[in-house]
Amino acid sequence: MNTVSIQNVLEWDRFFLVGVKGVAMTALAACLIDMGKTVRGGDTAEDFITKDQLEELGITATSLNTPLPENTQCVIYTAAHNGPDNPLVREAQAKNTPTLSHAEALGLLFNQKKGIAVCGVGGKSTVSAMIAWILEHTARHPSYAVGVGSIPGLSRTGAWNQASEYFVAEADEYVTDPAAVTKGEQVTPRFSYLKPYLTVCTNLAFDHPDVYQDFNHTKEVFAQFFSHIKPGGILVYNADDRPHLPETLPAKGISFGTKKSGADVIYALDPDSTRAGTTAYAITHQGATHTSTLALPGLHNVANAASALAATTHLGIALPEAMQALTAFRSTKRRFEYIRERDGVTYYDDYAHHPDEITATLTALGQWYPDQKKIVVFQPHTYSRTKELFDDFVDALAKIERLILLEVFASAREERDDSVSSQLLAEAVKQKNPAADIAVVTTLDELAKTLNSTLRPGDACLTMGAGDVYKVYDIL
Repeated sequence: MNTVSIQNVLEWDRFFLVGVKGVAMTALAACLIDMGKTVRGGDTAEDFITKDQLEELGITATSLNTPLPENTQCVIYTAAHNGPDNPLVREAQAKNTPTLSHAEALGLLFNQKKGIAVCGVGGKSTVSAMIAWILEHTARHPSYAVGVGSIPGLSRTGAWNQASEYFVAEADEYVTDPAAVTKGEQVTPRFSYLKPYLTVCTNLAFDHPDVYQDFNHTKEVFAQFFSHIKPGGILVYNADDRPHLPETLPAKGISFGTKKSGADVIYALDPDSTRAGTTAYAITHQGATHTSTLALPGLHNVANAASALAATTHLGIALPEAMQALTAFRSTKRRFEYIRERDGVTYYDDYAHHPDEITATLTALGQWYPDQKKIVVFQPHTYSRTKELFDDFVDALAKIERLILLEVFASAREERDDSVSSQLLAEAVKQKNPAADIAVVTTLDELAKTLNSTLRPGDACLTMGAGDVYKVYDIL
């Protein structure tokens, strides 16, 4: 870890971000620009979902082969593009220019305020955005950094308000340097640099098998993160998911969950009032029940709302006021994002890339479109995750009647592994559900042609995955 003081971060004026097109980096760039800093960055030539936001921020990414701009005072990098081993990072170090991982830089800003950290394997982006939305729309005007392409209704995914009391951040359990495993070094979770006043944990499941050994290892990492809550702070946790959480939790906590879990904040879905475009739900807290609607589908999004409401209620915002603010919330980029309706077909896109997320998203799709024919496109993300959770993926995908699989989206942080593929996944799904209509395609062009020849008026189409599957809409 770099021994960089907060004072230095505030005094530096010229930053260079390696991998600036990444969602987390773009949010951080927005914060730095709000602080009056000059931000430049480098990345690959391809377009990312942050393209529009970067243009609005006035940032044009240079090639990663271009030398650092002269007078750069600090270089910030992510786990992408070889992290601390990136040539630009090494160039900076050779010039004695300070370098920070994104996680360190975010922590140095976050820890100056009452930090609200949202962690969990699924839902953390949505919940972070919900909390920032509630605070903004109830005139608290927070600082925030959410790792998504955009948040409709908020001008940016990151903001720094010098006068704000709170800083809302998505707390990522992935590591600052994935290569630490091969180097024989101890891994450092990205969220370990955050010292929250309030932590929200949406749920826990085993993920990132390239850096974590098993689920027990994951729980140990989260238990350590929970210990970072500042004195007087609080943990908001999912009572329904209690068996998956660390055995010992901080003494001060607020639970959210369904009635069966006896949570402090109880949420319920109103299935009779759920239709495409609107989800009715109820929240019970301190003996009083309040009803409202979300412009998001599924019980999992009602749970996301409940966690955000539990957090903001603790911050002193009246529950009806916070629920009213959420009625106008339209989710985030790539979280059950409505793309368009064309030729009678309705298209949605989602970032779901873990079996639990896939199941929740498919359930939501079925609730909004119970009678329509549905075609689902899934692009597995990383060989290690697909291989380690193969059977879980099969179970989740076997519920789909019409499925198209793209080839595995290979992360730059791992080598190709021919022992796992979308073809093998398709064969296993077909064996579990012989009635399923399954196709495997290798390119986005092929996917577009398949969709154009397959979809009919009245169908609903959902694309899923953490790779570049969303780019098919540019072709369509």
